[in-house]
Order: sequence, then C-alpha cells, then structure tokens
Amino acid sequence: MSLIRKNTYTPTLTIREFRQPTIVVECRTCDRRETIDRKALVKQYGASLSFSQLRRRISMGCPRMVSADGIDRCDTQFPGLIAAGLSLAEDDSA
Repeated sequence: MSLIRKNTYTPTLTIREFRQPTIVVECRTCDRRETIDRKALVKQYGASLSFSQLRRRISMGCPRMVSADGIDRCDTQFPGLIAAGLSLAEDDSA
C-alpha cells in the first residue's frame, strides 16, 4: 500500500469557467466597486488564473491584504460568482 496521499485539494474556479463578459469586483470595506472586462483579464493573466489568485492580484497594495499581523482582512469579493450560482473555493495560493 502506498503512503502517498492523492491530490485532495478542491479545484478552484478559473476565469475560463466564468463565461460572463464582465467581472464585478467590490470591496465593502474600501467602498470600491468596478467592472472589469473578462477578455482583458484573459489577455493579461491567462484563462487558467483562479479567482483566488485574481483577488490577490487586484488587491495588491491594499493595507488590509498585508497587515502587520499577517492576517488577510481585505474584503474584496466577486458578487457575480454568487449570482451565476458558482462558488469560490478556499484556495489561497498566489
């Protein structure tokens, strides 16, 4: 019997799987809300970028993302995912 554990991570949602023409990004804490063209994101980052990674890239420079205690307090979200019936898996690999 092998002691190697199979890959048990939850697959994350990528830009490729989200087919809406625009992606809404909002942060309730910063009162930020913007709409980004999906094709522009694919051109810049590639279609295999996960929404978890996209969240970190969009929020770069946010003082809440990189706080002194190391806890991510940034509230950046993609409300269009919930409206489309999709969920963002808990993958935080950057």
